[in-house]
Amino acid sequence: MWDSYSNKCFYFCRTQRRPPGGGRLRLLSEEQERELVNMVIANNVIRLREIQRRVIEDDHHFRGINAISLSTIDRILRKNQFRMKQVYRVPFERNSDRVKNQRVEYVQV
Repeated sequence: MWDSYSNKCFYFCRTQRRPPGGGRLRLLSEEQERELVNMVIANNVIRLREIQRRVIEDDHHFRGINAISLSTIDRILRKNQFRMKQVYRVPFERNSDRVKNQRVEYVQV
């Protein structure tokens, strides 16, 4: 079998690596990320879509931000050790005195 590389001459040399870079620039600055985290600390039941809406509407802290994705917000929150969990709201009647008394009566019967 004829090798197509047998008649070719290759030249190997060391190349210097380019410095790391490229890719997309940051959307939010450090101060804007801190403001986003403070928004969540102030209201820990806030939803991602509500954060997104507030960021777009706030021209004081988030100047120049016309759009931000939910995944970007989630990534920033995870970077700051926040986990988004579904809110579970307990009805007030569940632990009322009347319900507690009914449980005690049920157990005694």
